[in-house]
This record gives sequence, structure tokens and C-alpha cells, in this order.
Amino acid sequence: MKSKDSRVHRTRKPVPGGTMAGVHYGPRSEPVRLVFLHANGFNALTYRSLLAPLGVHVLALDLRGHGRTDLPIDDERHARHTHYARDVAAYLQAHIDGSVVLAGHSLGANTAIIAAGMASEKIAKVLTFDPIILPLSARAIMVTRLGRKFLMNNYPFARNAGRRRDQFSTHNAVFKRYHGRGPFKHFPADVLRDYIQDGFVDYADGVRLACRPIWEQLTYVSQAQNMKRRIANLPAGSHILITDFVKQNEGWMEKAKRKNLGLRIDYYPKKDHFFPVTEQDMCRTALKGVLEL
Repeated sequence: MKSKDSRVHRTRKPVPGGTMAGVHYGPRSEPVRLVFLHANGFNALTYRSLLAPLGVHVLALDLRGHGRTDLPIDDERHARHTHYARDVAAYLQAHIDGSVVLAGHSLGANTAIIAAGMASEKIAKVLTFDPIILPLSARAIMVTRLGRKFLMNNYPFARNAGRRRDQFSTHNAVFKRYHGRGPFKHFPADVLRDYIQDGFVDYADGVRLACRPIWEQLTYVSQAQNMKRRIANLPAGSHILITDFVKQNEGWMEKAKRKNLGLRIDYYPKKDHFFPVTEQDMCRTALKGVLEL
């Protein structure tokens, strides 16, 4: 797989505990307008083809335990989405001038929503693609260590993450294994190559997953926070796009919109959870819309 790394502008900035890596898209001489956060197991480079054409300075961050970010993952409490949000809030407060639109997909969506309550002076609006809104019954299980351990073995996404093949001979070997298969079945080839480039790091005589399988598992089962309340309190002009990746009840959406008249929620029950990757034109339009408000 031919590397395009020479065309990628990267930065690494200190935050409590280590450093966070970022990839910059668009005119870097201008202030950062949009900060983007990736899904669980992915990385900032995965979304290059979505973000690069926006025409503004975009910073996509690698979250803790992902991509090229160097933050400890020896404490399982750090896998909680609230802790991811603390990392992002600390980064924004230390390294971003003014305020930005904070956007994200899946884990990144949850992180953005939570961070909006931690660094409100840095976040003008939030745009999220398919945040994970769990029922109270699932969240109650995730509160305890025993419950999380149970879900790691029984929740399909967490269980499958723990079974992922960890090591390959080369990045090209990963591409051949993933292309057209499983969750990557509908990924455009260029997106898959970008994911693999930062999703696998040099190790021994080959490459291995940058996001350790146990860390991906822990992240799936560490989301006991009340996302509905946080969504209702987002800044005016914020926009949520959500599917039935986790079965939803539209009642909470209507309640949130009544509480926050400046909030937009678009519900697409039949769309795939990976629509920010597979339906980029639609998602780029949403990003441009929130940037122009």
C-alpha cells in the first residue's frame, strides 16, 4: 500500500498525561474552524476524504488509545466516554484560539457532546453523526466492573473487537484482508487505505492494531453517561444526525428539541452506522451547514 503520509500535515500537542496527535486539513494559515473526532477503533486520518474538501481549516484528533496519540491506557477508567471528553476539552483549552465547531462520529459524537459541557467557551456548536444513545438498562450494567466484563464477552461489537486479528505482515496485507468484508464492506478504497495507514503501526516484523483490541472492547462497554440530557443542553445551532444503530424512541428527540429550540435532530432509522464514510456528500453538506450558521 503506497503511503500518502508526505501529503498529511500532522501535529502533536501536550495534554495532561501525554500528547494528542492531530491531522490538519484545509488552509492551515487560517484559524481552526472545525475539530473532528473519530469513531471507536478508527483514527483521524480515516475521515480525510470527508473533511479535506470543506475549504476551512479542520483539525481531526486521534483520541486516547487510537492512531498516533500517546496517552496511557493502563487504567480502564480512561475508556469512559467522559474521560475521552476531558482529554478533548483539555486540548481545546490549551491549544485552540477562540471557539470552534466540534464534530464527531459514534464514539467521537458522544465525546463531542460531553465535551460541550466541559469547555463551553471553546465550543460554539456541535455536529454529531450517530451518537450512541443507550437505554437505561444497558447503562446500568455498564456502571459496574462486573457488568462491563459481562458485556465484553456478550455485547457483539465488544466481543468481536476482542477477537480481531491483531498482527499482519504489511499494511497491504491488511487492505487485502479487509477490503469488501465485514464492517468495511462498503468503505471506499481510499477511506479504507487511510484508516489502515494510521490504524496499524509498525511492530516486530510487521504491523499491528494501533487501537489495542482490549481498549476497543473497554470503550464499547464504558458509556454509562446520560446522553439524552447532554444533547438537550447543547449550544444553539447544534445538529444531531442519528440512526437506529441502537434502537431509538423518537420521544426523547422531541423532548430535547422542545427544551432546546436551537437544536436540530435528524432521524434516519434505516441508514447504516458508517454513513459518514459511505455517504460523504450528505455528511459534508451537514458540516458545511453548521459551519455557515
